[in-house]
Amino acid sequence: MSDDADQLEQRLGDKDRAFLDELADGIAKRRLTAAALFFLESMKPMSFVSASMMIFLRPVITTVWSDPVRWDHVTRLLEQRGAIELLLRRLEARA
Repeated sequence: MSDDADQLEQRLGDKDRAFLDELADGIAKRRLTAAALFFLESMKPMSFVSASMMIFLRPVITTVWSDPVRWDHVTRLLEQRGAIELLLRRLEARA
């Protein structure tokens, strides 16, 4: 899994890296790091299924948010193998 994350880190653009940092900062600021680490570690094997579920739920989300750009960005990132590991690394660095 670590190899997937390393390869993804190299392929990601600056915008995607900044988004992951922003996401990790938001989680840490709300003091949800431990809960997020536990949840993400347990969901790591099912990351693609999680991304598919987010696509399925998008019509519901659009009723709440008129322009769910961040939702789409997270979905696009989660579809890639190793993305959860990258987020975990960023969260662990902030813990």
